[in-house]
Amino acid sequence: MHLGRWLIGVALLSASMLSTPVQAATYYVRVDGGTAAQCTGKSDAAYPGSGARRACAFNHLFWALQPGQRASNFAPATVMKPGDTLVIGPGSYMIGYGAPNSQNAMCYQPATWGCAIASIPVGINAEHPTVITGDCAKPPELWGTQRISSLFDLEHVHDIVIKCLDLTDHSACVEFYKPTANTGGTTPCNRNKYPYGEWAANGIHAADVTNLTLVHLDIHGFADYGIQAGRLAGATTVTDVTLRANGWGGWSGDLGGNDHTSSDSGTLTFTHLRVLWNGCSETYPARTVVGCWGQNEGGYGDGFAEAWTGGAWTFKDSEFKHNTQDGLDMLYANGTGSITIDHAIAWQNAGNGVKTSGPATLQNSIVNGYCNNWKGFPVAGEGKTGVSGTMCRADGTAVVMEFNGSSQTVSLSHNTITGNGDTLFIGGGGDAQYSPNATDSTVFENNILLGQPSAIPRNDEGLTALAWFGDGAYNGTIRYRNNIIWNVKHGFCPNGNVCKDPSLRNETLEAFDPALSSASPARGTATDKRNIGAVQ
Repeated sequence: MHLGRWLIGVALLSASMLSTPVQAATYYVRVDGGTAAQCTGKSDAAYPGSGARRACAFNHLFWALQPGQRASNFAPATVMKPGDTLVIGPGSYMIGYGAPNSQNAMCYQPATWGCAIASIPVGINAEHPTVITGDCAKPPELWGTQRISSLFDLEHVHDIVIKCLDLTDHSACVEFYKPTANTGGTTPCNRNKYPYGEWAANGIHAADVTNLTLVHLDIHGFADYGIQAGRLAGATTVTDVTLRANGWGGWSGDLGGNDHTSSDSGTLTFTHLRVLWNGCSETYPARTVVGCWGQNEGGYGDGFAEAWTGGAWTFKDSEFKHNTQDGLDMLYANGTGSITIDHAIAWQNAGNGVKTSGPATLQNSIVNGYCNNWKGFPVAGEGKTGVSGTMCRADGTAVVMEFNGSSQTVSLSHNTITGNGDTLFIGGGGDAQYSPNATDSTVFENNILLGQPSAIPRNDEGLTALAWFGDGAYNGTIRYRNNIIWNVKHGFCPNGNVCKDPSLRNETLEAFDPALSSASPARGTATDKRNIGAVQ
């Protein structure tokens, strides 16, 4: 009897211990804080000017997170532990060699590229992540210098949240840049001799990270990419993030190696993502867009691009505008997951607006495939800064949605799609294109599909074609239901669709406005849900 009661007590005690809230610490950084010898970092207060280990904030991130050390073997000197939070106050903080507490075995001259923030400890679990946050009312600027590889270097960690930060550098250089007729204020970055200058390659590098959350970040002006991320797992959540004017691209999912080296898994959800002017640089401090270049000039310029990848991807309420190659490139999705694009805008990119592979849905979105807009195109009143050679890469198709297996479905509904490439849409592809037993289906329903005079010289009629599904026999199912189709090559308009001018507020590509006029045949004719700019 007594033994049984004792065993029950032990069990209850164990359960109580498991339910005890995690006791994580919060540390603070302020420009008027002190060193780790002067302050504990556990109080959001300025260093009073004298004394040691006072209750005040650190004056730099590197007192809490030493640079150049992996989370898997972070040194005892690294203050933060799993599940802790670091709160960074308003102001500007240099990240890299020469910053406070930056010299160690991984951060030294001349190997200054190793001075990244690489010591963020893992979170405890999804409910108790490790958090790095700025003041969300006035996000602090973290700027990279001396050829640093990335500001944040996340590898083999889990349950990490980074939010409310302005990430950039203080140089207009682009790594390996080849001057073009539109160089403007851009130069190649100095990689040869220290001091390298106030530039950084990437904003965030993430590899083998499970449950990564990025919120309210402005990532701009880097010499390579805003974010380079691969082998993400669990729940990847990106909300209210801007990737603007990064020299090679906005988001790169390619870590290098073979097709399968970078593949992601789990759910990857992007909401209010803004991907703008990538393949360009920006001046400091004016942040003027300059030096745009694309693939034909030796650069790249995709706004958002993945390598071979799995995962369930969702893009909602997001923008992909004015990138020097493709806007959203998910053409290497391997079909093990799915892609959903909802309420997105792909606007005047120099290549394709949207590209997917495998099961995919594009809905409630606007695609303006004005692919040759870059020749002397004005940048928001900042002057002419176009790409000299890259025009309508990959024939400037507005939307590409291909299959890579059998029994897959691609759905387009309630979109407005226009452009002056060779076609408005390319489908088929992969395993389904020439299969004698293809079971794939492409469904167009309640869309406005508006052709334009084509910018592709070989186009034999001068108008954008509606769709292309391969040169050979295509055995998949194609359905057009209740779309408005106008001004396309050969006047193609299948039965069951409206073959009239959609009567939009402005149908020219340069000043395109997809709002419906009062006389538009799209008003009140949708067969189900509605969206401004598409069939309603």
